Amino acid sequence: MRWIKKSLFLKLALLIVFSSGIVLAIVMAVSNHSLRKQLIADQRNYYTSLAAQSALEIDMQFLEAQTVVDKAVIVFRTEEINRTNSLVLLQKIMSSNPNIGGSAIALAHDQDFKKTGFQMLYSWRKNGKLNTADRISPEQDYKSDWFETPYSTKKAIWTDPYIDTDINQKMVTYSAPVSIDGKVVAIITCDLILDSVETLLSKLELGKKGTPILITKCGRIVSHPNKEWVLKETLHSLAEKTVAPVDKVTMNSISMLLLNNRSGFLRFKRIESTNMAWLYFDNIAHVDWKIGFIIPEKEILAPIRKLNSHMLYIAILGIIALLFPAFFVSHSITRHLKSLCEAADQLALGNFEAPLPEIKKADEIGRLVHDFDRMRIDLKDYIKTLASTTAEKEKIASELSIAKEIQHGILPKLFPPFPKHTGLDIFAILDSAKEVGGDLYDFSMLDNNKLYICIGDVSGKGIPASLFMAVGKTLLKSTILTIQDPAKALHHVNNELAENNDACMFITLFCGILDLDTNELIYANAGHNPPIIVQGESSHFINQASAPPLGALPDISFTNENIELPRDGKFLLYTDGVTEAMNSEQKLFSDNALLELMKKSRCKTAEKCICNIKHAVGTFTGEAEQSDDITMLCISNNSHQHVSKDLTSPTTSIVFTNSKTELPRLTTWLDEISKGLNWPQGFHTQLNLVLEEWIVNIISYAFNDNEIHEIEVRLWQNHDTVTIHVTDNGIPFDPTESDVADLSTPIEEREVGGLGIHFMLNSLDALTYERKNNMNIVIMQKSLVKK
Repeated sequence: MRWIKKSLFLKLALLIVFSSGIVLAIVMAVSNHSLRKQLIADQRNYYTSLAAQSALEIDMQFLEAQTVVDKAVIVFRTEEINRTNSLVLLQKIMSSNPNIGGSAIALAHDQDFKKTGFQMLYSWRKNGKLNTADRISPEQDYKSDWFETPYSTKKAIWTDPYIDTDINQKMVTYSAPVSIDGKVVAIITCDLILDSVETLLSKLELGKKGTPILITKCGRIVSHPNKEWVLKETLHSLAEKTVAPVDKVTMNSISMLLLNNRSGFLRFKRIESTNMAWLYFDNIAHVDWKIGFIIPEKEILAPIRKLNSHMLYIAILGIIALLFPAFFVSHSITRHLKSLCEAADQLALGNFEAPLPEIKKADEIGRLVHDFDRMRIDLKDYIKTLASTTAEKEKIASELSIAKEIQHGILPKLFPPFPKHTGLDIFAILDSAKEVGGDLYDFSMLDNNKLYICIGDVSGKGIPASLFMAVGKTLLKSTILTIQDPAKALHHVNNELAENNDACMFITLFCGILDLDTNELIYANAGHNPPIIVQGESSHFINQASAPPLGALPDISFTNENIELPRDGKFLLYTDGVTEAMNSEQKLFSDNALLELMKKSRCKTAEKCICNIKHAVGTFTGEAEQSDDITMLCISNNSHQHVSKDLTSPTTSIVFTNSKTELPRLTTWLDEISKGLNWPQGFHTQLNLVLEEWIVNIISYAFNDNEIHEIEVRLWQNHDTVTIHVTDNGIPFDPTESDVADLSTPIEEREVGGLGIHFMLNSLDALTYERKNNMNIVIMQKSLVKK
């Protein structure tokens, strides 16, 4: 098929043929659907009419027999009841209708049989002669339906059909009561032979496989091709005998339709078959029987199938014949395009002088060649311009990339920045909306116990804002190192930035100095967002004096304020890129949303706190483009924790994230505890190795995602026993049940893993594990006294 894909000539030719074939198929499908509907409708009209006509003809036979008996009743009522008159009347009944096979006159129980000269007389045909005799068992006849029903109801009836054993023929009896003065004195009957009905059914034009059926009003089968069902089965009994549930449902549907409707039709699936059939039926009025025709759907639709096969042959021949003009049209269109394609190939190789086909016609192909020639000239000029423009854009992009690296390079990015200050947890991020931005943050130690922090936002975006940010950040840091007073430093930097500030740019900035011993923060704010203090489930913005941003006006005085940060809390600085982050509905994230988020936060580390805020902002904005730089700086300080001996509750704790860069903080923290509790050097070294081994295992294997997780280590000493609890929310892992390395086997045959757990078990006095609230808690115990 590859040669078809590469040839427009073949594609066009086949498209013409295929499109014609599709149109022809649609026409055939629509025609077939219409013919099918019309044929089924015509057949329905034919068979419903035929059923009505056949029902009327059969009904006339019943009416003729019924009329004979009804006349006899009138005659019998007017004459004297005696044997002679009754014999004459029976002879008239039998001779009036050749379809009558027998007739009876049965007197009521209370008649004077001696006076009348008879009780029950019956006439019948045999060998072409009429015979009449008295009934042998009249008392038994009185109990039969043909006598008991009309006698008790005083109404004439047609009995159910039956087979007369004497003549071996199907017949049905009509019984009419003779009433005198409101009292039934006799019953007159006639037995109608159903041969004429069978003859009528056999002569019906029902196709090759059409089937006539005759059913009584109670569903008993009178006539059917299956002779085993005739006068032996009913529709209900046949439904009960069916095995498949779907066939049982079909039979019940047919039974309900025939018994509850005078006429109609039904499409159904034939019993024990997948073929469909139609049932058309009508009512025989005088006996309330149903005559019906079962016609297979295949037979009804046979003319359509024959017509479809002829149309299919014609369609195939038409499509074959259509190939020749299709190929001719395709060739006339594509031969010039082929020449043009060759010229385009040369043009793609850079040969702008390749010859084009000469076409004098002004049709679409000719205009295409003319436009292609003009495009070739324009393309030569465009390539020259594009080469120059691309070089300039690449140069600008390269310079922007370098500017971004320089901008981020002047910001502190190493975390934790001060591992020796184990109680100090600080983390910051800057996420620019463009290649470079105007946000800034900074922090550094002014001396051993004073931490300088700042965060700012430059007006505008892009390269001008980034340059102004670099100048402001550098000026402020050099000034704060000398002055170490936030208000004075801001005053000095403001004057420097305001001088010759023709672009009227400015910086909102928060600057502070934190005393790590007392947790007192001295700060000054130049129009920046108010920071948030988080302590437990409480969060609030700090109160601060209002002042204009840096660079807006010269000689502005700034005021120092101070606040004591909680030891167990966090201090969050941020830019308006957080609170003014906008979603696709033009709604802002807002100060209140940030404050509520911090109230609900259960983060124990600065990094986790900032990551949660960034995730919440990203979820809020969704697919909306970031409109401003997002910068955050979070601090918590729990330096100089109190450490004492012989306590039953944790004396100190540390929380850090699942990053190996946090390990120096852990080591320094344990060193400080060792000095405070005067641990022996060997004890401290061994405990440090055990703790580091387990923490590395947690960082390496406990988390199967790229999220930030927190690990908490709590330690206390009770008399001579040191207890350490390590808690994380990683996947469940019990070190006490893991396989321990088999040290008895050679190293080259030993399986990888298990040595760390072996070292921990041999270095500790006790190691236990529990899983609580989806947290792993490993408890280590080691005694200061050798055992």
